[in-house]
Amino acid sequence: MSLPEPQDVITYEQKPIEIVKEREKVEMFYDQGYWPILVILREGPLTVREMTVKSNILIEKKVRPELDKKFKDYQVTKEKLEDILKKITTFTAEEKKQLRDKKTLSESDKKLVIDRIKDYKLSKEQKSEKTIYRYVKDLSLAELIVAAGQRVIIGKTATETLYARKAKIFIIRQHSDDTWNCEECKTTLDKVGKLLALSMDIKQPKVEHLAKLMSSIDMFHEDEQIRLFEQFDDEVKRIIKDCSFKETNHLLTTFKSIYLVLKAEEFKEEIKSCFK
Repeated sequence: MSLPEPQDVITYEQKPIEIVKEREKVEMFYDQGYWPILVILREGPLTVREMTVKSNILIEKKVRPELDKKFKDYQVTKEKLEDILKKITTFTAEEKKQLRDKKTLSESDKKLVIDRIKDYKLSKEQKSEKTIYRYVKDLSLAELIVAAGQRVIIGKTATETLYARKAKIFIIRQHSDDTWNCEECKTTLDKVGKLLALSMDIKQPKVEHLAKLMSSIDMFHEDEQIRLFEQFDDEVKRIIKDCSFKETNHLLTTFKSIYLVLKAEEFKEEIKSCFK
């Protein structure tokens, strides 16, 4: 006899749009603990258990390439091995003995050790269900996510709470010093500058000039979206009401691209400073 299928009972009607202006709430969208939850809840209501699994998958997609790059040229020597075996707890006693007994390490041995190091470091980045629950509680107190209903199984009293983003779309009100100043942003802009120099056969623009331009573009888009949603709230809600999360994101991205082209003249001086 098959078990009854769980049913989701949704009691919260998600808002189409929420403008986030408070600094402490804006910072949650960039926090390493909170951002995966806010991203995966774009899919719709989820339980804490589901959020834990999906958050860790998202974290792995971000962290794994970084670890692959970091350990690309890492050399495993017999001198380093003992220290590695003490730190990395996933080696079995038999594996440790075999590695210690070898006079030299084969390429497959080195690959095993490096893979275990990367897996161990990834596990340190990933979160437990208890931690995700704490993040959910914090995000709920900040009114960025809400308890949206229950997952129930007919005939059983136990239920799981379903959580959802308060709104389909969060328009985040940045502050001028929030964006494009991190080390990762600077690295990205340096590479963008190199691509622009190749593409346009020009001198590579300075990172600080590109950072200023991109911050201005971000603020420009946010100002316009906030004006649009505040001035035409009902009209915008009607336009996006039946859009999926994917459609909504695509709609806004397309709108931003076309709007930027139409208003490019406003960035004339900043563009000049980048390419003078």
